[in-house]
Amino acid sequence: MTALSVDARVVDRHRPTTWATRIPAAFRLQFIVPTNLIIVPAMVFLLVWAVSIGITVWIHAAAGDRVASVEPMYGGASQAAVWTLGFMAAYTVTQTLPFAMALSFSRRTFVVGSYLAFMAVSVGFGAAYTLAAWIERVTNGFGIHAYQFDTPFMTSTNGLVGGGALAAAIALTVMTVTFMFAAVFRRISVLTFWTLLVALAAVLGVLVLLIVQNVGWSGLGGWFLRQTALTGSAYLLGVSLVAGAFGYLVLRRDTPVS
Repeated sequence: MTALSVDARVVDRHRPTTWATRIPAAFRLQFIVPTNLIIVPAMVFLLVWAVSIGITVWIHAAAGDRVASVEPMYGGASQAAVWTLGFMAAYTVTQTLPFAMALSFSRRTFVVGSYLAFMAVSVGFGAAYTLAAWIERVTNGFGIHAYQFDTPFMTSTNGLVGGGALAAAIALTVMTVTFMFAAVFRRISVLTFWTLLVALAAVLGVLVLLIVQNVGWSGLGGWFLRQTALTGSAYLLGVSLVAGAFGYLVLRRDTPVS
């Protein structure tokens, strides 16, 4: 056996890694501390739901003449977990990214792994939303027709599964958008960042005014009313793709700061 053959075996056994081969590790990195993307959002999900149930029970008891089946109560407590996920997604840019760089992850590996983690968490949130909406439906809103998840906006067009899909799409969109803004914040000054936000708000306002000028408020409202949970999910996924692509382009060339 020659030295060349030994070296060849070593080379075969230790193939060079690329940024793509480390994506699964970057995905797992997001869950090394499960508090960020799992425990805290789950705690907010359950606690806010419990508080909302207590409030609606109190309102039902205070309104002695309320006929629950005729006057159902709807709330928006389900969105609390969504905003929590958005905050945690931005948190990964400011806190997890420097740690990932210290572990020799490339920026684009970190970004792609983060997006995969966001997708997994969004699917989990959609499943939890579907389960919560099902519990409210089978219990008639805990006996008082009070709903936080099984609302007409979410589940009236495509059922519980459609509502869960829309919830997952909303969560993914919020996470990718906040991730994108956090990435932009790392690249520019505070003054420039807020100037950009004001300019973006102005552009969106002009677009809304142009749409209203052409189709009217009734036309715009009618378009929204014609949407279903599945079409809404499709539009939101498109927004997620755009925000995700822009966040990738911004952050992969950023120089992390501690």
